[in-house]
Amino acid sequence: MQAKIKKLIRNTPEEDLKSLLDQYELNLPEDFKWRSDSKKYQTQLLNSIWNISDDHKANLFEIIERIHEMVDELGQAALQARQAIGNNDNFLNLKSEHSRCLWALKNHPQEFEKAEYCASLDYKRKSREWSSYVAPKEREIHNNKEHLEEFKQLALEHFNISKKIKVEIFERTKTDYHNKEIVVFQLIAYHDGLHKSVQAFEKEEVVTKFFPAVNEFSISYEPHTGIVEVVSDYKDNRGKLAKAFVNTFLKTDEDVDEISIKKFDLSKLKVPYDFMKDVDAKDLIEDVKVTLLKLRPLDSKNSTTLEALFNQHRSIYSLAQDWYSQNNPLHGSFTIKKARLSIKFKPTDKNPRGKLLHVMITDPNGCDLKDRSEREKMIGNKYLEKWGLMERI
Repeated sequence: MQAKIKKLIRNTPEEDLKSLLDQYELNLPEDFKWRSDSKKYQTQLLNSIWNISDDHKANLFEIIERIHEMVDELGQAALQARQAIGNNDNFLNLKSEHSRCLWALKNHPQEFEKAEYCASLDYKRKSREWSSYVAPKEREIHNNKEHLEEFKQLALEHFNISKKIKVEIFERTKTDYHNKEIVVFQLIAYHDGLHKSVQAFEKEEVVTKFFPAVNEFSISYEPHTGIVEVVSDYKDNRGKLAKAFVNTFLKTDEDVDEISIKKFDLSKLKVPYDFMKDVDAKDLIEDVKVTLLKLRPLDSKNSTTLEALFNQHRSIYSLAQDWYSQNNPLHGSFTIKKARLSIKFKPTDKNPRGKLLHVMITDPNGCDLKDRSEREKMIGNKYLEKWGLMERI
């Protein structure tokens, strides 16, 4: 938590931070001055926040935690997608991500909460908690009170032990791979689960306390693609929840089929390929190289790895030919199980040396772009498809 407080202090103009902290009793030193360019200011403020009274600490630390989760690219995009927030000049003119989060949380707490839901779903996309399904395209969402109650009952039947459920459905906007804004219908739900026990202090004694757990799941529907995405801890429930959503809100009895959004074909990388011929000038890509290939014989589970540094003049193909000569595995019955593409961007004001993006692809459907920024994911997905390495299913 100290690291998050430091980031808040360092990245928030003093006037915005003061508006948050004025409601708490901080024990500030007598010589304290609101000057964010002073290291002494930062140290004094950190110590005062850290030593705030227990009555206020939980509330303030919760606010700092929520802000910290929304200052990255996904969080900021989710906030801007909420019209009440993103269309407000007061929000747009603020000087930092932390300031924008503070303003949104203070002035539009419910919209901020919805943005948190959306960002959380985007974080979990392609994770072990996520599955996607095919549903009919361009269907109207029937989300009146009757349909909400119908969905609640279907969901409770699937969870068996749950007796209570809270469901909210709303629209959101997001940007697709072609930088086009699309409308997505988002459902967020909470339901009760089995009781849990925790150890806690009660005065000076450690006691065991029991409480009913609350679980959550979310469902999104993109009308233009017909894709339904479900995030839930339990994979067995995701297909049932997707079908309940489609049957209730899209008013169709059709089944939903789970899909693999992407499938990779690395066989093309057994020979050199001119990546730059497909590059758009606006994306500021300077060079692209294959810098790693993991190869496996058709009749074995063993493997070998070829690797070449990006800044070397010789390609991975030239090195393989020199090292192995007539036994070059790229010319034999080896298959590529993993590859790394290194994409060098031209220098910018933000990255004067030019950024180097490494993309690791694993046969048949593994790619580490899910953990990157939205811009990196957009470029990586766009070009993996252009270069014939990825197929959308």
